[in-house]
Order: sequence, then structure tokens, then C-alpha cells
Amino acid sequence: MLRLNALTLLQCQSRKSITNMRNPSRVFQLRIRQCTTNNTNKKTSPKNEFKFTWKSFAVGALACVATGAYFEHQKREKLEEIATNVKSYGKPSLGGPYVMFNQDGVPVTDATYHGQFVLLYFGFTFCPDICPNELVKMGKVIDALDKKKLAPLAPVFISLDPARDTLGQLKNYGQDFHKKFHWLTGTKEQISSVTRAFRVYFSKVDENDDNEEDYLVDHSIVMYLMSPTGEFLDFYTQRATVPDIVSSIEQYMKDKK
Repeated sequence: MLRLNALTLLQCQSRKSITNMRNPSRVFQLRIRQCTTNNTNKKTSPKNEFKFTWKSFAVGALACVATGAYFEHQKREKLEEIATNVKSYGKPSLGGPYVMFNQDGVPVTDATYHGQFVLLYFGFTFCPDICPNELVKMGKVIDALDKKKLAPLAPVFISLDPARDTLGQLKNYGQDFHKKFHWLTGTKEQISSVTRAFRVYFSKVDENDDNEEDYLVDHSIVMYLMSPTGEFLDFYTQRATVPDIVSSIEQYMKDKK
């Protein structure tokens, strides 16, 4: 029985060898398949593996910093170019006709101040700190320009709080600031009209439910410079210093001569 099995096995192997000899292409395919399998099983050469070094890290970091600095420089140059173009060619359309009342109850309009420069500020007399600081700043600007004797300049304050800034309140409030100030107020409709003309933002905040007169007014902190003909010339934010404002207005006054 064992011999029969051995013989049968030998015959099978012989038949397989003969079949392979008769079909050499099959032998070639099998060898290629074997070679491919062997190559796949081989480990990747360590020469192709990436090794971290502090030198490579430093080079990469330096490249990133240089690239970032380049794009930041390009961005800054673009913004400066845009700002220059806006300053040279663009001027917002601000201002317009208005009718108000001064601290003495006398009606005034924008035409009242024609023939002199106007430095205009919007605020409210119950303001705890910002308005007083800006009004003191305006007073210093007036004094500095008066010494130069270039052209008349009228400082004008327009109230954003008609409910509390009555004529009497404006008179009392004005005693603490420059004597040349013009203190203006009006009805809600009049104030709404003039603030739209100058694009002034204002809104009641921190209101007290138990006291309707206890509140603050959040508003734009800007001074507006108007020409003797009522044309808008420039504006100055809270960051503007007294010397900056004086220098700017002085140049406008010289140009108008």
C-alpha cells in the first residue's frame, strides 16, 4: 500500500513536471510571481528613512519665518497703498444743514457759523469722563490756534441727550470749559437729523428701571472740522493729540488763505 502511494505521488510530480515543460510560459509566470513575493517581503532600506535632526528643524523653522515675514511685508505695503489712495482721493460726505438752539435759547443753523472754521463735537453733559476730557482737549486746541492768529475757529458742542441737557443744564455745564464754546441742543427730531448728517452713532445704555433719568449715552468720539463755507474738512478721533490737531487745522487755515 505504501509503495502504491509513493508511486502515485511520483507519477503526479512527473506529470506536473511534464506539464510545466510543455507550457514554459506558465513556468515563467510562476517565477515572476515568486520574485515579486520575495521583493515585497524584503525590509525597506534604512537609507530611505527620514531621520529627525535639530539642524533640519532649524532650517525648516527659518524658512517658515522668512516666508511669513515676506507675506506680512507685502500685506503692509498693500494696506499703506490703500490708505494713501483713500487719503489722497477720498473724502466722506459729512455735514449738512441743521437747526438747533444755543444755551441762551437762540435758534442757530449751520449758516450761523459760515465765515469761520468750526470744530464740532457730539456728546452729553452727564458723561462721566470721556466728554469732559475731549472738551478740555478742544479748549487747548483753541488756545494754541488763537496764539497763531491765523483764522477764527468756533468750538461747538451738540448734545445727544435732549431729555436732560436743557438750556439751563448747558449753561451750568459750560462754565467748566473754554469760554468760546457754543452749546447746542434741540428736539429729538432735530438731533436725529444732525447726527444722520454727520453719521454719529449714539444709544442709551445702562438704563435704570427705577429712575428714567439714570442712564448713559454710548456715542462716537470724534471731532469734526468744518470750513468757513460749511464744508467737511477732517475729523479727529480720541487718539489724536493736541499738537496733532493743532498742526492739522493750522495747515487747513493756511491753505484757505
